[in-house]
Amino acid sequence: MAMKMLMLFAAFSFVAWILLFLGLAQRRESRRRNELERNRTTGCIVDYVRGESPAGKGRVRVYWKPVVEFMADGQKLQAEYENSMDREKFPIGETVDILYDVSDPSRFHLEADPVFVSGGRGAIRISIFWILASAVLTVVLAVFIGGLSLDFPHMWHSFREFLRSR
Repeated sequence: MAMKMLMLFAAFSFVAWILLFLGLAQRRESRRRNELERNRTTGCIVDYVRGESPAGKGRVRVYWKPVVEFMADGQKLQAEYENSMDREKFPIGETVDILYDVSDPSRFHLEADPVFVSGGRGAIRISIFWILASAVLTVVLAVFIGGLSLDFPHMWHSFREFLRSR
């Protein structure tokens, strides 16, 4: 029983750390893009391009990438956006705010894109919760299953002595 609980703890910890790294990477990418893509303009969604990706067991996931038309440095551009969007939330003809890279206007992102709005905060919050929960679970497993005895007054006294010796 203890080994199963320990394996469950390890799995939760692994997922938490993966979520943390993904959230931090997403946040770093969001900041990088916001630094590079400083010019603002408005554009219009003129079309959607259909894409497919495997979803397992022979199924296919369908996604839609918007084609956006906007003016950048006096030029009219029409480009496919790199991320998929909800066609119902952003219908054709919808006006959208855009940030684009001055050196390459085809590199842009929609300000309303949830990927850039959240900046990885959700994944970071969930991962911190899981890391804290797994730490608590570790202590609980060590005390109740592993037989670790926790003598808090002695631990506090040792900690204070350690600080005084510095």
